[in-house]
Amino acid sequence: MKPIIPSMPFLGFPSDLVLAGFRPVRGLLVETPAPALTPEQARGEFESLGDLLDLHDPRPLLAAIAREMGYDADLIAAGECETGVPGHSWTTYCDESWLPMLVRWEAGDAQLVLSLCETFERGGRPDLRLTVLGDAAALPILRRLAVALSPFHLCRPDLCQGPVAFDGRTHSLLVPEIALNRFGIGAHVCGDAAGRIGAARAEGLADIARSCNLSSMQVEVTGMKPDELQLWLPPGPGPTMTYPADRALAPEIIELIQRQSVGEVRRLATEAIASRLEGRAEFGRRPDNLLFGMGQQSPTLIAQRLHLAGLLHEIEYLPVDRKGLFSRPFGTYQLALGDTSVGPAFRRPDDEVLAGTEHRTYGREATTGIDLLGLGILAVEHYLKHLRSGQPPAELREPPKAGIPVPEFGDMRKLPGAPRARLMPIEKPSFGIHLGLPVRVDRSVVVWRSDDPQALAIDFAAGTGGVHLAGMRRCPVPVKAGR
Repeated sequence: MKPIIPSMPFLGFPSDLVLAGFRPVRGLLVETPAPALTPEQARGEFESLGDLLDLHDPRPLLAAIAREMGYDADLIAAGECETGVPGHSWTTYCDESWLPMLVRWEAGDAQLVLSLCETFERGGRPDLRLTVLGDAAALPILRRLAVALSPFHLCRPDLCQGPVAFDGRTHSLLVPEIALNRFGIGAHVCGDAAGRIGAARAEGLADIARSCNLSSMQVEVTGMKPDELQLWLPPGPGPTMTYPADRALAPEIIELIQRQSVGEVRRLATEAIASRLEGRAEFGRRPDNLLFGMGQQSPTLIAQRLHLAGLLHEIEYLPVDRKGLFSRPFGTYQLALGDTSVGPAFRRPDDEVLAGTEHRTYGREATTGIDLLGLGILAVEHYLKHLRSGQPPAELREPPKAGIPVPEFGDMRKLPGAPRARLMPIEKPSFGIHLGLPVRVDRSVVVWRSDDPQALAIDFAAGTGGVHLAGMRRCPVPVKAGR
């Protein structure tokens, strides 16, 4: 396969168009390690950019897809959107370094989106992560790709294997020994003493492979019977659904696994690409990870990091209490109920941004007022509530340079600290990664209290595809005329 020539720059991907009309129903995840390093590369010596690219060359994965689909791999690499098959187009969005890369793929009526990026989740050396999303018309193609890409894996990929037939040909589906914990559903299949999986079971596995944590083991190790399948919803200790060799997965279970894979694949693509583009490692979602270096932080700052972690947990996971009611402290649920992504810069802001955002007391009775983090999230939610209701005013869609008050925030001035909020355009917009795609971050909500020397700005992107919380920063308090 020839060197890849981008069809368009990475940031030229039509995210708004794709997010508005693309409805994926299944996602695939493929991860592969870097090849063995030469002695010079092991010492960090690279003679050229080409040597550095050789660490992770995406072409073997793309060539495997081209072979399966009957495409001309060199045409794909040429960047002219051609595949060699009438009615099929392949548009590559990347820069000179190739990674990260997005591909908009149209195969007849089927719509697919691919992403390729390096990830450092296993330590110092990067792995290559490929994600594939497809709509309902693309389900047959995704099934074929799950088989064709099965040789690529971080662990031993071929402990067990079984035959899968399509287009009059028989292919081998390889099932790895170990499945890394990437999805919310896990499955484990048992092969015979030689590692063979029966055709009936393998046919069903092609519908869920690379869309859940699928692993395998030979019969003498597990104590299970050949072709027996265990399913965890979710994976880990807990109830297990066991399918004997003569019992196939129900179509409803297959659809459930495929549908849940969409959100997980989007999350994995978002984290990998955002960490690469924004120049900072993803610290994960556990509160203790957010406290790295806590010995050098003040107790107030530690408390605010924990508070932020709690806010994000409630946005991303929407806890439910014993009575079945939402447990969030806010009244709109706009961020929790929609597609919301969080950028690394928002998840772990700098110390100087968090300092001074904590709760304060006001007046003779020392009444506690709202903190700036909660105030900022509340302001974003109220803005979204009005943006998504019927016909919002034009100034909500495109705020003027001076900004506008956030709707329904006028009565907030009566609270302790007289909190305020304004919607502002960003003078120099940036880009963030939302649902695995680049989006333009072009607006902020600016919040402050009566005694704040500086306001807190939350930069975000909002559109038909959901909301991306890109970051937070300090800025001057708006002038009195706008207060």
